[in-house]
Amino acid sequence: MEEVVVVPECSPELKPVVGQKFQSLDFAFACYEVYARAVGFETRKQAMRKVDDVTTWYRVVCNREGRKKGDEDDQLNARSGFTIKRRKLSKRCGCMASISFRFFSKDCLSGYIIEEFSESHNHHMVETEHQHFMMSNRKLDDVHHKFILDCSKANIGPTLTFKVLKEILGGFDLVGCTVGDIRNASRDIKAYAQGFDVQMVLDDMAKKKELSEAFTYHYEVNESDQLVALFWCDGLMKQNYHMFGDIVSFDSTYNTNRYCMIFTPFTGKDNHGSPVTFAAGLVCSEKTGAFAWLFRHFVDCMGVAPRMIVTDQDLGMRSAIEEVLVGTRHREKFHQFKIQHHMTEKV
Repeated sequence: MEEVVVVPECSPELKPVVGQKFQSLDFAFACYEVYARAVGFETRKQAMRKVDDVTTWYRVVCNREGRKKGDEDDQLNARSGFTIKRRKLSKRCGCMASISFRFFSKDCLSGYIIEEFSESHNHHMVETEHQHFMMSNRKLDDVHHKFILDCSKANIGPTLTFKVLKEILGGFDLVGCTVGDIRNASRDIKAYAQGFDVQMVLDDMAKKKELSEAFTYHYEVNESDQLVALFWCDGLMKQNYHMFGDIVSFDSTYNTNRYCMIFTPFTGKDNHGSPVTFAAGLVCSEKTGAFAWLFRHFVDCMGVAPRMIVTDQDLGMRSAIEEVLVGTRHREKFHQFKIQHHMTEKV
C-alpha cells in the first residue's frame, strides 16, 4: 500500500522556518502549537538535553510519531487466574513530522532557534469541522469546573451536563470539551473531595448555625471517626412544624447514595395540601437505636412531640416510637389502607 505524504497548508505567518529565533522555550512551544492546531494535528514532546539545568536542545514531534510495540496487552485475571488479551488501540503510524529547538547565546542575547523542521506527515490532517475534538482544543477552565461541580451537586450526570453546556454556549464546537472530559473532571472532583466531604458538610452546618440561631444540627460518629447519624432543622422548618405539625409522616429511603446512608425526612402538609418539610436526617442503619436517636433530637429541637406519626411497617421505627414518642399516636400506611379498604367493602 502506497504511503500517504501530506504537507499541510497554512499562512506563511504561522509556518515555522529554520533559523527562526524565540526569546524562550515556552514561547517557541506556543508558536508550534498554534501552527499544529491551525493545520489539524496534535504534538508531543519527545526528547531533550540539559546542561547545568539549562535546556540546550528540545524536540517536538507529531502525536502520531512512532508505533506501539503491540496492539494487545496481557493481563492476569484475578478471579480465574488466566491471562487475558486486552486490545489497546493506537493512532501512531510512524509519522516523521517534527521540529527541534536549540539554545543559543551570542552578544548578550540568548534564546532558542529552530534547528530542524519537517512538515511532511504520512496521515491526513484533522478536518476543520472536527478540530474542536482535538486534545489541544479541549481544555477545561475554572468556569467549566465550577459548572461541572454545580451539576454534580444537583445529581446531574456528565452527558446531561454536556448537553446543557451545548445549549448555553450555542453548539458542540463552542463547549471546549467532550463528554469524556466532563466525566473525568467529575471523577477527579469526587476523588479530591473523598475523605473530606463529610467535614465539608459539617463545616457548612456550622456556618448556617452562625448565621441563624434557629438552625439546629446534631451528628454522631463511631469509634473509627466515621459519620453514622446526622440531624438538621432550620427556622422555617420549625415554623412549619408548629403550624402544621399535628400529623407527621416519617419515611426512610433506600441507601441509594454511595455512602449507603439512609435519608429520613419528617414531612407533613400545610393548609393548601402542599407538602412541607419539618426536619431531615441521615442514619447508617434502620435499627431501633438509629431511629430513636433521630426522634429524641426531633422532640428536643421542636419542644413538643407530634400528636400523630405515620410510618411504614418497619419494626425498628415501631420500637423507637414506643420508646421515645410515648404519647404520640402511631399509624402505619399499610394498616390505614386495610381500614379504608374494609370500610369501602361495607359501604
